[in-house]
Amino acid sequence: MFRFTAFMMAMAAVGVVIGCGEDAAPQPPLIDPPAAGEGVQIAMTSTIQAHFETERCMFYRVPAGGLYVNREEIRYTPGSHHVLLFKTSYTEVPTTTLRDETVDTRGVFDCGKNGATADWDVVGVAGGAQSADGPPWVGTLPSDIAFKIDGDSLLLVNAHYLNAGDKPLQARIAINLYTIPAAQVAREAGIFFLYNPFIHVAAQSSNEAREVCPFATDVTLVNAESHMHARGVSYVADLVDASGSKLQEIYTTRTWQDVVSKQMDPPLTITAGQKIDFRCSYVNNETHDINQGRTTGDEMCMFLGLYYPKDAKTEVCSMTSDWSGRYLGADWIGTGTATGLQTAACLQTAFAGGLPPPGAVSTCVVNACPAISAETSAAVRCIISRGRGVCATECAGSEADPEVCNPCVRDQCTPVMLALAGTNCP
Repeated sequence: MFRFTAFMMAMAAVGVVIGCGEDAAPQPPLIDPPAAGEGVQIAMTSTIQAHFETERCMFYRVPAGGLYVNREEIRYTPGSHHVLLFKTSYTEVPTTTLRDETVDTRGVFDCGKNGATADWDVVGVAGGAQSADGPPWVGTLPSDIAFKIDGDSLLLVNAHYLNAGDKPLQARIAINLYTIPAAQVAREAGIFFLYNPFIHVAAQSSNEAREVCPFATDVTLVNAESHMHARGVSYVADLVDASGSKLQEIYTTRTWQDVVSKQMDPPLTITAGQKIDFRCSYVNNETHDINQGRTTGDEMCMFLGLYYPKDAKTEVCSMTSDWSGRYLGADWIGTGTATGLQTAACLQTAFAGGLPPPGAVSTCVVNACPAISAETSAAVRCIISRGRGVCATECAGSEADPEVCNPCVRDQCTPVMLALAGTNCP
């Protein structure tokens, strides 16, 4: 099994727990906690300085008996673009990131310069919301379906804040996890967290980011929603068959903020082999290029949705059966005119020095013509996964020696690079 590479990482007590460390007058709860025996509340308070953007995190220890979450309720004060709840592999609160950086993780802390999923060992998604007073992702599940969260494990609360004002902002979050007894659970639920890592919009122009993710197993989709940043002007997610023919529209919007889930009524049955085809359209009025990234100065394109039964591979469009290969099981559809030979040359140049600069790979993917998307995607997958994990030792760490890493990757990826170079656009 290979671990997510540095390139992709650069790309993103029972009851109430309060993240403190800052003096602030007590305030009434945003929402009342669940009744005793019916769940837990996680609360986080943080002060965001004026003219400051950050992601704040906090670890929460799950009760020893575990949680079987059937419903969530999330409220937060204005100033946050989203609130997320991640599962992690930790059983003890870590103090060192995946980059070996020491962090004071007592209470609330800055997630890290590359975001929660890049700096901490996240293994899944357990909830979230993009609207301060709207419905959360986990809002409506049948009475015998729940998220299973292991006892004594650690959840990671993550919130993206931008305080554009002149005064400090006290930001508060309350997450209620409503549970059912373990004996009542017949099937486990999950959240689709499909992420397109390849976005490039040239200065003062428009463009599109498009990704197609296959379903590895039959699932039932309960709700769906999008995620973009401020340059996003349109979003469409379609269900397509194995050949790419449209079966039905799942979700569409022209809104990038205060996004609300669309309930599938009735829930939508999706069969193995079908795919989600989602695209984000952007208008960039700025004087510099915009690429994929986690800040408001970057862009994102995601498909989110509550579903059951849980399937780790499909949930994050993984090329493995777990989180380690997340986002790499997709095909990415370019919008340009570059041929296979030109795209292969672009990728070789991007990776020649090891870790590529921001936007280099995105430019190659987006500028490729749509007809060669399968070959482009296969080549990108091979390079980013370091030869599908074969070169993991030679390419370990962000400071890997290109003189050692690159020859190994080149040997492993030559077949798919040759296949790409041999394709042409209509």
